[in-house]
Amino acid sequence: MSALRSMGQLHASVAIDVRPPYNPDVNGASPGIACLSRSAPLSPPVESSATMTEKFEKVDELRLEPVDSKHSHPKDNGGISIHDPAANDAEQLVHDHDEFTPQEYKKLMLKVDLILMPMLMIIYGLQFSDKTSLSSGVVFGLREDTHLKGNEFGNLSSFFYMSYAVAQYPMAWVLQKVPLGRGLAVCVIIWGVVVLCLGVCNNYAQLAGVRTLLGWFEAVVTPGFAIFTSTWWLRREQSLRQGLYYSMNTFFAMVFGVGIYYIGKNAQENGGLSGWRVINFFLGGVTIGMGVLFFIFGGTPDEVWWLSKREKRMAKARIVENATGSTQHPWKWHQVRECFRDPQYWFAMLFALAGNIPNGAITVFNTLVYKGFGFNDLDSILYQLPGYAVTFVIVVASAVGVRYYPKLRFPLAILYQGITAFVLLFVGLAEVGRWARWGVWLLCLVYSIATFITAWPMISMNVAGRTKKSFFGGSSLIVYCIGNVIGSQIFLPSDAPKYHRGLIGCAICLIASIFITGGWWWYYVRTNRKRAQFFASQGISEEERRFRAQVNGELDLTDLENKEFEYVT
Repeated sequence: MSALRSMGQLHASVAIDVRPPYNPDVNGASPGIACLSRSAPLSPPVESSATMTEKFEKVDELRLEPVDSKHSHPKDNGGISIHDPAANDAEQLVHDHDEFTPQEYKKLMLKVDLILMPMLMIIYGLQFSDKTSLSSGVVFGLREDTHLKGNEFGNLSSFFYMSYAVAQYPMAWVLQKVPLGRGLAVCVIIWGVVVLCLGVCNNYAQLAGVRTLLGWFEAVVTPGFAIFTSTWWLRREQSLRQGLYYSMNTFFAMVFGVGIYYIGKNAQENGGLSGWRVINFFLGGVTIGMGVLFFIFGGTPDEVWWLSKREKRMAKARIVENATGSTQHPWKWHQVRECFRDPQYWFAMLFALAGNIPNGAITVFNTLVYKGFGFNDLDSILYQLPGYAVTFVIVVASAVGVRYYPKLRFPLAILYQGITAFVLLFVGLAEVGRWARWGVWLLCLVYSIATFITAWPMISMNVAGRTKKSFFGGSSLIVYCIGNVIGSQIFLPSDAPKYHRGLIGCAICLIASIFITGGWWWYYVRTNRKRAQFFASQGISEEERRFRAQVNGELDLTDLENKEFEYVT
């Protein structure tokens, strides 16, 4: 490793890729992070039997030349690629990591957590409350006031998710063209205005138009937050942060559930403005306020004003450990094409489909399921709150558990999906009293935790390459929407009030998702094992591998191009 460190002292400060031409994966050759050239014509690649020590001892005899990293593709020149000066900056950023002390990093991240995490948590909670305000409104006169009939209520959810899906690629492209923090903030402000407009709708057509707009601008939240998280926190830190802001879905559902209960009760007792309109005015105003705050304080390390130049360097140097890149890069179409030959992409798509059909059904019809137990309108709101509390506690506990025991991630995802499948089958098939069904139904939302400890974190932790990350996230959300649209149509009005067929259909989807999750987990473990065995056979140390993986990440190489990359399992 001493030889590797000495490379940073060379005038052309570029890391060297001296791997043999053998590729440990089946997905094409690795471009590598740099290359070797001699004053004489280029020679064939170094023999694979040479040891790493012997290779690095030859560094002084070689002349380093820049590599074309614009497209992250190697130029075929006798097996040796030649890169552009961007590699200098990438390697320098990796070397910067050791310039700062652990105490400095700790102080910096405390500042970052205190400023950014409250905003991320509140905004994420609001997007869930804004999206599901329709479900609460239905028990406070929304159907009657807007003259909804037949399956029009279910269609309003479909319009939201169809728009959410269509917006993914255009909005991913926009977020890559504008500063990430500003782009997210503007979308939050606009969707807050849209939620306000929901409160003044008087018919089905107006509701459909507003829900479509809401889906378009909320489309940026999950993929945008995944990318945003990867620019600030290490991979081992991301699950806890993502778990905390995801937990706000259920926390806000509890808080606003209490508020909605009293708003509805007051409207029923005293008349005046319908409760569902007041709910949307309140949620829209809070959302706009948070969007303005995020516009002022949110952003990547390069964008925020509240870090000094040294702190910005520190934040960027720290994050190179992820090997997924820490800076903005131009759109690269070859990274889009790579998604279609990446097995993890297809596992993620199948998971998003099977796991979100139940989500679409439960999110929209949860209140109506409670009414099916025999509760009245107000009670159906009140008796949902313990379920949200249970899910909130499990989410936070899972996030903490995965932070300190990362290997729990996939087993927990499988467990939670299994629990919800049991709950759905029990409520759908068992002939028991309403209190027994209510008690079991308290666990109905734990399936969603699987998505937020596997699917969404994988975008920020296991997908490298800025364009690939954006496209991967957008695709996941499109399939997520397709699943939710299907789910919103599973609970048919003719099946009310118990919705037996819809509940059983959702359980079948979750059972399928369990097998998909297991296959996804197996793929990561198998790929990591193959790569580790290959590098061990070549005498490449773990430290050397990590260093090269980090430089490759800063050069915007993908996880398939960067063979030193190790997947989080």
